[in-house]
Amino acid sequence: MKVSASFLKIQNEEDKILTLDKYADYMHYDVMDGNFTESKTPSLTHLKLNKPKDVHLMVTNLKYYIDLYSALEPLFITFHVEATNDVLETINYIKSKGIKVGLAFNPATPVDIVIPYLDEVDLVLVMSVVPGEGGQPFIDVTDKIEELISYRKKNNLNFLIEVDGGINDKTVGKVKNVDIVVSGSYITDSGDYSGKIQSLKALFQKGFTLAELMGVIVVLSIIAIVTTITVDRSIKNSRYETCMTQETNLIEGAKMWAIDNASSLPGANASRTLPISTLRNGGYIESDLKSPMTNALYSSGTKVTITSSNGSDYTYTVTYGTSSEKCQK
Repeated sequence: MKVSASFLKIQNEEDKILTLDKYADYMHYDVMDGNFTESKTPSLTHLKLNKPKDVHLMVTNLKYYIDLYSALEPLFITFHVEATNDVLETINYIKSKGIKVGLAFNPATPVDIVIPYLDEVDLVLVMSVVPGEGGQPFIDVTDKIEELISYRKKNNLNFLIEVDGGINDKTVGKVKNVDIVVSGSYITDSGDYSGKIQSLKALFQKGFTLAELMGVIVVLSIIAIVTTITVDRSIKNSRYETCMTQETNLIEGAKMWAIDNASSLPGANASRTLPISTLRNGGYIESDLKSPMTNALYSSGTKVTITSSNGSDYTYTVTYGTSSEKCQK
C-alpha cells in the first residue's frame, strides 16, 4: 500500500509541503474550483516537488485545469465522473497529454456509473468524504471497494484503486486491499510526517491477522459445537485463504513496481520476471512478508512474472521457490 499525501490544509505553507514531499510515496494535489465544490484552492503549479504527482481535479472546467496541471508532468490526473457528460472525451484528452488517467466518484455515486470506463483508466479514486474540505469524517465505502476489486479480478484489469477522505490510524484498516490511500489532516496536523505515514502503512492490514485467527478460535471454543477435526479443517482453510491474500500482496507489489518502472515493462508476446528480492528491496512488499504455509520468509526463488500479449495489457503470475510455499488446503 502506498500513501498519497494531501497538503490541502498546509497549502499556504510551502516549507511544510516540501518536508512532506520527502516522506510521501505520492504528493496529492487537491484542485477545487468553487463550482464543483464550495471551496476553491489556489493554483499550486509553482511548487517544485520530487515525488510522483497525484492530481485530483474537483472542477467542472476540466480541459482548462488539465492543461494547467499537465505542465507539472504528473503521474496521474484524476477527474470526477460527476463533473462531465462526456467521460470518454476527458479520458482521451488526458491520455493525449501522455498522463495516466484516474476516474473519481463521490460517496453517493454507485459503482455502476464508473463500470463502463474501467478498461480505459489507470486508477479509480473512491471518495470516502464529500469533496470540498479537509478533515471530514470517514464514510464507509467498503462495499464499493470490494465491488471494484471483484470486477478488476473477474475482468483481468490492472487499474489501481485509491481511497480518499478521513484516512487515519482508526480508518485505514477499513480499506483493505486498496493500492493507494490519500491522507491529509492525519499527517499534516502532526509534527512527524514520516512517523504518521509509516504508522498508516503498519496499520494497513491484508488478509487474516493473528488477532482475527485467535478470535475465530475463541468463538468456536465458546459455543462448543465444533469438533477437533472441524477446527483443524478451519485452520487449514484459514491458512490457505491467508496464503491467497499474500499472493495478491505479491502481485500488487509487482503492479506498483510496474508504475515506477513503466519503461522496463515487457513488449508484445514477452515477459519480465521480478525476483522477490526486487520487490523487497524496492519497498513494494513488506521486508518481513512470510509464507503462511511455512511461516517463514519466502524463499529466494519466489518471483512474479509480468506477461504481455500486446505490449499494453499485462498479467501477473506468482511462482514459488519451493513446493511447500504453494497455497494448498
